[in-house]
Amino acid sequence: MNKARLMSIAIIAVVMSTAFGILSDNGKAGYTGSQGELNCDDCHNSYGNSNSGTGTIYVTSTMSNWQYVPGQTYTVNVIVKQTGKPLFGLGFEALTSTNTNAGSLVITNSAKTQIKTKTVSGVTRNNVVHQFNGGLHADSAIFTFNWVAPTTNIGNIIFYFAGIAANNNGSENNDYAYHSSRVVTPASATGILEQNKSISEFKSYINSEGRIAIEFQSATADQPRINLYDMKGRMISSQLIDSHSMGEVKSSISIPAELKSGSYIVSILSKNQKLSSKIFIP
Repeated sequence: MNKARLMSIAIIAVVMSTAFGILSDNGKAGYTGSQGELNCDDCHNSYGNSNSGTGTIYVTSTMSNWQYVPGQTYTVNVIVKQTGKPLFGLGFEALTSTNTNAGSLVITNSAKTQIKTKTVSGVTRNNVVHQFNGGLHADSAIFTFNWVAPTTNIGNIIFYFAGIAANNNGSENNDYAYHSSRVVTPASATGILEQNKSISEFKSYINSEGRIAIEFQSATADQPRINLYDMKGRMISSQLIDSHSMGEVKSSISIPAELKSGSYIVSILSKNQKLSSKIFIP
């Protein structure tokens, strides 16, 4: 075999190896934007800094009011959205105030997520990251896993999470990066009681479409009923909203056409639980 042929084979092997490296790229630990870490725009930087695009990243959980009870297991969802993007990535970690691991991360869908580690300032941090093509979904992706709270009250905990909205072209070019964080606090005595509730963080307001917008956290799948009362406690309307899964829920109901301007009470009923909020209808 002559030298020219050997060189050609070597070049082909290098190209194939490089291409395989791109195509088999999974999530990387240590890019959540936490203390001592970079975030995803360190590599995916075609559009400048993280959070510069039109997409979003946010987290929901089965915790009540973002309070943890020691030893309890919670479902966590990280949602990355951007219209027009077909592929999404994830990095997530839970840290104490001294930037060590807080609680335990448990994979519940190994086709989408996995755990990887990175040592930062001498501490091996555990991260939930995406699998290869784990976030392959048009316009948005939901990454779901469990977090087990520490066995004792260790004070405030911070969830750091970052995501990628990618164009799936096999490279890191022309992708958008996003990151955010969420403080999780120890449950008070009231917070512990609220663990048995199916809904929390309920609020209502008038949205841009002139409807009553409803937002709340749900610990179960359900189809709640929304009742509207006047300030004397008389029911004005009662409507079922769409069925939903657990986590953050956003919906809306119509305002009766004959309703006069003034203050009203909006109540949500879910699994024998009732929460209310005051609203002003212009």
